[in-house]
Amino acid sequence: MFGFSMNFQGNFIRLGAIDISPIQQLVEQFTEEEWSQNSTRQKRYEVHQDTQFIGIVYDEDFRHVGPTKCAAFTSFQPVLKPALALIAEHYETCPEIRAKLGRPVRGYFIRVSLVKLRSGGKITEHQDMNFSLAHSHRIHIPVVTNDSVLFNVGQETINMKEGEIFEINNRRKHSVVNEGEADRVHLILDWVFPWEPCCCSAKTHPGTACNPQICMATDRLKIPCHCYPEIEIGANGW
Repeated sequence: MFGFSMNFQGNFIRLGAIDISPIQQLVEQFTEEEWSQNSTRQKRYEVHQDTQFIGIVYDEDFRHVGPTKCAAFTSFQPVLKPALALIAEHYETCPEIRAKLGRPVRGYFIRVSLVKLRSGGKITEHQDMNFSLAHSHRIHIPVVTNDSVLFNVGQETINMKEGEIFEINNRRKHSVVNEGEADRVHLILDWVFPWEPCCCSAKTHPGTACNPQICMATDRLKIPCHCYPEIEIGANGW
């Protein structure tokens, strides 16, 4: 199921599902002004120009330790607990990950954000290319969505339902289109295990822990990674 590291052998992993209604109720209270307060993400990354976001735990420098709790954290913390607990239990009790790290390890959420994709909008195909994103498990939970939101990773396209929890393989090319008449809102979380190695570590820096300097070439995709080739649609990759 997991393969090795964040670049697992597959495109999506369904971790489970939660009752999303408490989160939906809070999201519905946001005004357009609140959604528009921080436009850094969509201005910095052209692929996100059709989106708006609200940080809950977020840092613009995409740090890998010491996350900052944003203003929205106080109101969202109680309703996020079921999702955070499910995700933490999933990874911290996973035999494959425990075997890989060699010991029980507690992880943490380095980023938690709400991202709105406007009706008719798209996030064009891209790969995540900085140290923290390449060394995090990227998790999506649809909060508000519709049947015309299509999420593509690798060569596989799915429609995620509200409350479902998916890890996506963000080291593969991925994209989203919202062909529905309403905006889509996802809760996006990045889960970190301290010192978890990337899949290329054994080839590119054996015996040395991952860090932003030594991993830069692989994080920026200057060294092609062929650890887990993309899987054709319909194949049972995990």
